[in-house]
Amino acid sequence: GWYLLGIRHRGDNRQVVGFVRQGRSPWRQGRPMFPIRRRWRVVRLARPGRPVLNLQRVQQPLELLELWLLRLPGWDAWRRVHRRLAQSKELASAEIGTGNRATVWRYYNKLLAAQAYHHELITYETWQRRVEAKAIVFLPSLPEGAVNRFALRPWGDFSAIESNAWAVLLSPGAKLSAWALQAIAHALQQTPGSLLLYGDEDAIRADGQRHSPRFHPAWNRELCWCDPNYASCWIVAAPLWNRIADQELEGPGIETVSWQGLVLHLTHIAEQHAGIRHLPLVLAHRFSPVPAPLALEAIQEILRQQLAPQQSPILAPAPLTPGYCLQWPLAKGTLLSVVIPMRDRPELTQACLRSMDCYPAGCDLEIVVADNGSEDAETLAWFDAFKGGSSPQRRQIVVPAPGPFNYSAINNRAVEHCRGSVLLLLNNDVEFLCDGWGHHLAANALRPGIGCVGALLLHDDLTVQHAGVILGIGGIAAHSHQFLPAEGPGYLGRLQLAQELSAVTGACLAIQRRHWDALGGLDARNLAVNYNDVDLCLRAQQMGLRNLYLPQVQALHHESKSRGRPEGAAYAQWRREWAFMKKRWGSLLNEDPAYSPHLSLERQDWSLVLRQPVLKSR
Repeated sequence: GWYLLGIRHRGDNRQVVGFVRQGRSPWRQGRPMFPIRRRWRVVRLARPGRPVLNLQRVQQPLELLELWLLRLPGWDAWRRVHRRLAQSKELASAEIGTGNRATVWRYYNKLLAAQAYHHELITYETWQRRVEAKAIVFLPSLPEGAVNRFALRPWGDFSAIESNAWAVLLSPGAKLSAWALQAIAHALQQTPGSLLLYGDEDAIRADGQRHSPRFHPAWNRELCWCDPNYASCWIVAAPLWNRIADQELEGPGIETVSWQGLVLHLTHIAEQHAGIRHLPLVLAHRFSPVPAPLALEAIQEILRQQLAPQQSPILAPAPLTPGYCLQWPLAKGTLLSVVIPMRDRPELTQACLRSMDCYPAGCDLEIVVADNGSEDAETLAWFDAFKGGSSPQRRQIVVPAPGPFNYSAINNRAVEHCRGSVLLLLNNDVEFLCDGWGHHLAANALRPGIGCVGALLLHDDLTVQHAGVILGIGGIAAHSHQFLPAEGPGYLGRLQLAQELSAVTGACLAIQRRHWDALGGLDARNLAVNYNDVDLCLRAQQMGLRNLYLPQVQALHHESKSRGRPEGAAYAQWRREWAFMKKRWGSLLNEDPAYSPHLSLERQDWSLVLRQPVLKSR
């Protein structure tokens, strides 16, 4: 009979496929069974007997939370099948509408199978064979005696090394890969002047099978502060290592420092000399669990020593992944200017403003609505009421910005009327979901060296709409972790950890007013509609500022999940602005420092790619 198969699982297995089979029948019903959300699939069991569910594409530990098999009446099964097919333009044809049930059932299975196998999933074993093995072959051999330049220091051995040597540090439970020293020597030759290098890593079973690769970004201070497992293998220049070994650091002796504490000390000193590099090759294999992270109080004390006491953050546990959430102080009386462009449809802006009332910002606000030529009488009446609601506690104004839609020009004009030390560009279809959103955005934007600050934005079904922007995906850039469950950790926990990214979306982007003025705002001439936010972030990065993603600031973004490709004049404009970005930023768009060269530039789920990177430190 007919059944409804339900499954919910947790883990970093983003493309699990399930096959239902009975007995020795060669026919299997393939179903996509992605994680976190409960997935319901109609299945047909043709004969008595126990069905078998076979899960494939499971590459990481999988926690099965629920498994259901519910009997369905036939009419309900066919209703569900027809409803699912009607959502697909490719398969909702006249043939289905008039065809017999065998035809409809065949199309339903074809649709689900196509969804499951829409993209080829590259396994880690395939990547080792077709990418890593080729890279290792081309590594130059170590010159005779060169191995003596590297002093392996097991955990607890803090003895000094020769002045021209390098200390090789492995976290407890890790060992060097067979090619690690060759790769390190080659990287040091290619990029002299480094003080500290780190590499990628994976896990290894007792039988020697490797799994769970961890491909890291280029040096990312914010992520290192938040992630206790930032890297398991570090290569330290003698001047830096001997400084640590001689216990020149303040506080307790180095023997009492944990692995994470040692990493924080090393990176703090090396970063002052711009001497930290990442080598994108697996240098270490982990054969036991990662060390326990430091207690909140311990890491908070380390950061307090490294930063001015009034500038150090308060730490809390990060959700769904080992790590920390950092809350930075904000001076009392700091004003955040919220800039909201709109044209008619006041209900969107009203919902946005209600969310600010429902979830307090945690700082002083002014609301600047930029009106791009609204004509609806209801909208004009609402403008009068909105301006009438202005008070000493919250200034509310409407800035006319008539003319053809130019997102950059509209925001630039509205900012001219802002009084706050921090600006927040905000789409009117965004609704906040957490308290203190303004405090987090403003406090981070005002930190020294910080450029643009973005948030975690969700679709209405609570899948990810934006978790930062990755350069190169789709040719220019795309949103990180898009369409993945917001309840999951994301790639290596990065969905839930604050970090530096090359760009964040202008749908919710905070920036210090003086940085905005120095950058000249958005590029209204060349990027009227598309990519203006990415361009602003890249110009901030070019100016030496770091752009941040904050997962603790969460909001709904009611942008459609299926907007499709622009057409007509909109498509022509998108092509012009796409070409301009290519010309302005060139190769940077394919070398995002916040992303690994071993990950896909076609998909937004951090999946592997068979691309041969240039193995140089970065």
